[in-house]
Amino acid sequence: MNVAVDDRLLQTLAAAQRGVFSKADLQTALGDKHPAAFARRIRALCDVGALRRFMRGWYVTAEFDLATLSQRIAPRSYISFGTALARELLVGSAPQRHVMAAKVGVARRYSGLGVEIVHVGIAPHLDFGHQPIDGVAWADAEKAVLDVLYFHLRGRRYVFDIYSDIAFEKLDGDRFRAYLKRYRNPRFVAFAKGLLEGA
Repeated sequence: MNVAVDDRLLQTLAAAQRGVFSKADLQTALGDKHPAAFARRIRALCDVGALRRFMRGWYVTAEFDLATLSQRIAPRSYISFGTALARELLVGSAPQRHVMAAKVGVARRYSGLGVEIVHVGIAPHLDFGHQPIDGVAWADAEKAVLDVLYFHLRGRRYVFDIYSDIAFEKLDGDRFRAYLKRYRNPRFVAFAKGLLEGA
């Protein structure tokens, strides 16, 4: 086992992986078929700081992309809420060590290494309005705003004020209204329309 060789190999792969490795990725890269030998190599890489364990089955390098980690953990999720709004310049900066995504099914929260990933559970009919960008599914501005507003009415609070900090005037009004037709809660539809029209 040569830690320096393994470290160089990981550095070569890190850019393509955006610093995120599953256990299976590492088993393929290192080519170790014996579980005990593989575990020793991973431990050695962690000891020298080449790898850090985020949670069971997932490892990252010192520099890694949090959105990519979120997507890899839940491949059918999409980045939304304040994370997507900050990317679209509809709110000020979002926390750099926190990402929120949505997915069909049960909500999940993952934390470690000083970062947090929140996966909010949505109904299947609300899984729309997102596109892959460099391997990560991102909500468009209109869907991210709707996700924020929808969960605001369910009690979720954000680091920004939904009434004064979101640039509603930058939204595509036609797309926003078309998306709203997919929502079944009349109270929510009226609330979202009111905020758009008041902008």
